[in-house]
Amino acid sequence: MGFSRFLASNGHSGVTAFVDSDPALQDKQVNGISVVSPQSLPVLREQYPSLMIVIAVALKEQEIIQMLGDMNFGSDEYKAYSNYCTDFYTIDVVGTCNLKCPSCAHGSEGMESPRGLMPFDNFKKVVDKAISETGIVSHISLFSWGEPLLHPKLGRMVDYLHQNGVAAAVSSNLSIKEDKLLRKLIQSSPEYLKVSLSGYYPDAYNQTHTGGDINLVKSNLYRLRYLIDKYQVTTLVDVNYHLYTNNCGKNLRKMKALCDELGFLFSTIYSLVMPIERLISHCKGVENSQLDRLRSLLLVDIDEGIGASSKVEINGCPFRDNQININWDLTVPVCCIVFNRNPDIMVANNYLKTSMTKIDAAKREVKLCGQCMAFGLPAYNMGFNRDRWAEIAGTKEIVDS
Repeated sequence: MGFSRFLASNGHSGVTAFVDSDPALQDKQVNGISVVSPQSLPVLREQYPSLMIVIAVALKEQEIIQMLGDMNFGSDEYKAYSNYCTDFYTIDVVGTCNLKCPSCAHGSEGMESPRGLMPFDNFKKVVDKAISETGIVSHISLFSWGEPLLHPKLGRMVDYLHQNGVAAAVSSNLSIKEDKLLRKLIQSSPEYLKVSLSGYYPDAYNQTHTGGDINLVKSNLYRLRYLIDKYQVTTLVDVNYHLYTNNCGKNLRKMKALCDELGFLFSTIYSLVMPIERLISHCKGVENSQLDRLRSLLLVDIDEGIGASSKVEINGCPFRDNQININWDLTVPVCCIVFNRNPDIMVANNYLKTSMTKIDAAKREVKLCGQCMAFGLPAYNMGFNRDRWAEIAGTKEIVDS
């Protein structure tokens, strides 16, 4: 989506299709562009003799290249986006959240972080610096730990990204009563809006999205459909359903039916535990009664997930190596899966006053990264080897029939 906006912003409008192996996306429209399966590529090559395939993914690049080779595509028929764009930016424009989910840092005992909103002028300076230093910035995510719809100028931030040819991604729990903010956001037409939830009925949802109101969320989903149609925007709404033992029966079926009715993408993820500080403590054997209560709801336990994901080999850490994460107060953590503001995991106190060269160098000095990678936590947080996760989940007792 970011590459598509980058092309359009630079005078190119020849995007033929998106290609994705996920059946949930195939035959859908994403930002007004059709999504087809990889098996459609030979047909597209016949239709468009000058077809160029751009591999614009954060993961599985080598797997896609291998697939293209198996389909007799030569190396002159595709380009890897990573050869031109290596840094991906996340700006946490809000330093707080209205929910206290037990799997998240905001719902974890002993986790503290400064609260606040990024001033709009600082946001513009951050975007300008990123573009000037990186060369190509195709997309920016306006969220990390915070709830971005708490920011009264979120829509203006999306507008500013678009003015600079940058696509915008937003993630929200959507348990928000600010109708004006939601309206302005959709008028600004972010490319991607993820809605995170974990149930259709309050009895399940309230356990894992603590402090939220699922009836308000469902009302806002209808509101989203109305606003998208009213303003004729192409925002992709991805309802990301977190799977637990208490919500993957009737709750799951009802929410999927609602998304089908509204025409929204419905995706699922096996819930895992964050932030990384809590996982490292667990791996070191530190007892945590709050974490034990959460683990009773997990379809895939922490140790099971780490064991499954460790089967996939990765070089380095995708969170540290190609992500630049900027907090609302301009501090820069080593990656997006740490939360506490300990000095030894912060790589810059002020992004605007620190060069990317210094930030990259400081990342290599963070000792926590060694522990994290030694325990196999980057792969766990990416949910690698999902087929194995599904096998493990299939052995658990479901209490939501």
